[in-house]
Amino acid sequence: MLFRKKDKKKKKGPERFEELKANGKVISAINFSIRKDGEDSARIEIITPDVCEDLHYDEVNFDLKTGNKLLKVNGTFLEARDEKRFKVYFFKVVGYEQFYV
Repeated sequence: MLFRKKDKKKKKGPERFEELKANGKVISAINFSIRKDGEDSARIEIITPDVCEDLHYDEVNFDLKTGNKLLKVNGTFLEARDEKRFKVYFFKVVGYEQFYV
């Protein structure tokens, strides 16, 4: 065939997490993100639908599983905010490892 329709490229969006564990316990989270703040240190932001008792520690070891990765992040607690419909927890990143599954 001389003329053939071009295949459309699939756009890659942000990775979606499948499971989030805090100190070995699965928690229900709406969103998990790692961001840099103004001081060039990384911060973890976790949004939960309600108060999560498993995040009320000074140090927390997170295991985040996505479709093809496993992230192991160690964090120290910074602050928590109470928004209208959800809770936001902030942690400072102490250690970070990434594995492809």
